[in-house]
Amino acid sequence: MYQANFEPVSNRADWSQPFEIIDDGTNTIITDFTGVSVTIEVREQGACYPRLTATIDNGKITDQGNGILEWLFPRSEMTGLCANTYEIGVTIERDDFTTQYLIGTVPIVDGIVSR
Repeated sequence: MYQANFEPVSNRADWSQPFEIIDDGTNTIITDFTGVSVTIEVREQGACYPRLTATIDNGKITDQGNGILEWLFPRSEMTGLCANTYEIGVTIERDDFTTQYLIGTVPIVDGIVSR
């Protein structure tokens, strides 16, 4: 499991982030996501429910090729977040086995612009 501290992100802009998934057993980048379920959730610190959710199935995680995935939370969802530090988690399900791939924090800053 990786621990990450993300750079600040504006709540008045799209938030996209490319990432790779490394197979812990072989230490190689996974390039075939057939049958792989990736879930990313962002929540307020200490909360039990997510404020943002991205999966391949809901279209917010896309395969960019060569083992690169990218999540996208559009501005329309980001504006629902107040400036604060949020928790982020990533799980991967493959062959009916779920692993916690990443946990971390992301500061959301007030982007000020109302339109």
